[in-house]
Amino acid sequence: MAHIQFVDELVREYLLFRGFTSTVKAFDNDLKADKDKGFRVDKIVDQILHYVNVSDLAGLKEYWSHLDSLVFSKLEVHVQPAVRKIEYSLYKMYLVTAAQSTGGVRNEKVSEFLSKMLPELQGQNEWKEWFMLPYIQKPEENPSFSLYFTRGWQDSVLVSLHNLLATVFQCMPQPTLTSYESDATLVKKLQDEITALRGKMQQQSLDKTSPIGHQSRLAQYSDRLSGPMPLVDDFCAVPAEQLDSGLREARGLRGLLRQMGGSPVMGRKTPRSQSQN
Repeated sequence: MAHIQFVDELVREYLLFRGFTSTVKAFDNDLKADKDKGFRVDKIVDQILHYVNVSDLAGLKEYWSHLDSLVFSKLEVHVQPAVRKIEYSLYKMYLVTAAQSTGGVRNEKVSEFLSKMLPELQGQNEWKEWFMLPYIQKPEENPSFSLYFTRGWQDSVLVSLHNLLATVFQCMPQPTLTSYESDATLVKKLQDEITALRGKMQQQSLDKTSPIGHQSRLAQYSDRLSGPMPLVDDFCAVPAEQLDSGLREARGLRGLLRQMGGSPVMGRKTPRSQSQN
């Protein structure tokens, strides 16, 4: 949701344009105190990690409560166990960091955490061993706690938190103002496609009506017609015997016509010729 920052700038610009100076001041103050960090996942993770590193239990619980009321509580029931697991993993990271930062496990930050979180955690089996943490020397070597002191486990918790927030923010319903950019991009894409189709249709129409287009269509077949064409003799398949027979029939026909010339029909004279005789 990186476009949230751009929308904030648009709102601020509009308020200045309208001359709402007092509103602009209040808007700027709210942005500075924005716990959602403009829905930037990296900023939210950094804020949580800050509370862990400085052993600020009150700040960590308050910030997580804000996220819980904002988004986590609205998730489906089957997702809640995964959210709770990440929350408890952050608490364990808090204890490990507190134990390492002060040079020992018997410190006030660890004891403070266990005393304040006792009502919430004492009934859970996975936390029974953690109440023994202040009394264990070198917990990073203890089989029950050694995993939590590794960099790999701590990084996996932060990655899981990052993925959870990114997924939730991606699925959150957004106000109309924040979706205008994606809508504008979609409209621009559709307009470009329509313009391209119109240009293609106009070009096809010109190709069909213009002489140049007609010539271009003829040129498509020029390669086919320009090659040597085989000469076909229609008579090459006529046998020689048939040719001789045809010649004989032609001679017989001429003889028949000569004979017919001497017949009464062909040799009958006109009255004019008789009078001349």
